[in-house]
Amino acid sequence: MANVLLVEPDYRSKFPPLGLLRLSTYHKQKGDCVTFVRGNVPAIRETAWHRIYVSSLFTWELPRTVATIKYYSRAVDDPGHVIVGGIGATLKPDYIREHVQCRVIEGQLDRPGMLERGAPAISGLIPDYSLLNATHWKYQPTSAYFARTTMGCVRHCTFCAVPKLEPNYRPLPAWRSQVKKVRDNFGEQHHLVILDNNILACDDFPEIIKGIRDEGFVPGAKLNKRQRTVDFNQGIDARLITPKIAKLLGSICLSPVRLAFDYDGVETAYRRAVGLLADQGFDEFTNYILFNFHDDPASLYRRMSINLDLSEKHGVRVTGFPMRYIPTDHVKRGYVGPHWHWRYLRGIQCVLLATHGIVSPRRKFFNAAFGADFKEFLQIVLVQPELENECPRLKHSGRHAVRFLRHGGML
Repeated sequence: MANVLLVEPDYRSKFPPLGLLRLSTYHKQKGDCVTFVRGNVPAIRETAWHRIYVSSLFTWELPRTVATIKYYSRAVDDPGHVIVGGIGATLKPDYIREHVQCRVIEGQLDRPGMLERGAPAISGLIPDYSLLNATHWKYQPTSAYFARTTMGCVRHCTFCAVPKLEPNYRPLPAWRSQVKKVRDNFGEQHHLVILDNNILACDDFPEIIKGIRDEGFVPGAKLNKRQRTVDFNQGIDARLITPKIAKLLGSICLSPVRLAFDYDGVETAYRRAVGLLADQGFDEFTNYILFNFHDDPASLYRRMSINLDLSEKHGVRVTGFPMRYIPTDHVKRGYVGPHWHWRYLRGIQCVLLATHGIVSPRRKFFNAAFGADFKEFLQIVLVQPELENECPRLKHSGRHAVRFLRHGGML
């Protein structure tokens, strides 16, 4: 029986580290003793481990990941017994190898024998949900099936890491069997989170929707008197939404709807998608807005403003969620796009800190936070770094930021 440690570095993470949880299932099936921790824990480091697994997330968190590997390396006899995988390790494996001795796994463990001789395809195992009770970190949602029905994406967007992580688009037909196994082993879960990169591109999408309905996730569905939801968390492709697709989406308890407004060229499809989905009764949208790529501040302001127009036109709430572009091979977050300036980016960050990262669809609030026109927008974002110097707490607390900006006349 081996003593196995699973470590998630203490970066911010919303979802549980499913790769580590699947490794737990594998080792427990072998009879091994498994422990899961987040971050650096002195008592854990002083324990002798036969094998340590460390997960990685975004590339800009790789310095923290490397520090975590170094912290625990002395707890094993051989550096090769520290195994690192995940998104960051796949996108930039050489960075890890240059800074610390360990075994780096690139890509997914989706074939037998990849982890070690005799091991199954780890990605096909169900996550060990019981480990989540071993940490004080609160993952969201607290009760959910995490599933994937497809791998990869039919798009090849240059700003996206998916073409590198999962270059081939293909269906995963066994997703319902995994849901059943989770239910059998850990009980009924409240929500369903689908982690596909582009689920609408699947030829079997109508069958996927049927399967979701058969699992009980129909409009109005409740469990223990609480509303159930389906979340296509990576978003759905506005360019692929037709009246038929919108109607299919309306047949499940999808909430919220997530679309992407990554650049100006998708505006027509984006507007049409919101309208079609609003016609199906959807009234809550949480939409991603990429910036700091090939766009400029005027494009960002315009796309945020379009969400207000759509909210008022269709009587819905289209909440914007700006996402700052960082190249998929960078280990720092300081990248400045060709049409941007660090002052603009820092100013937007200060405002978003005060608004908890979202752009409200309420025009009065939007005008106060981001300006009634582009000229006001520039004035606001240019003054934020100066205000930050006057009030260093802006760097650390959204609550203080809101109070400071309001009393300073910005909100």
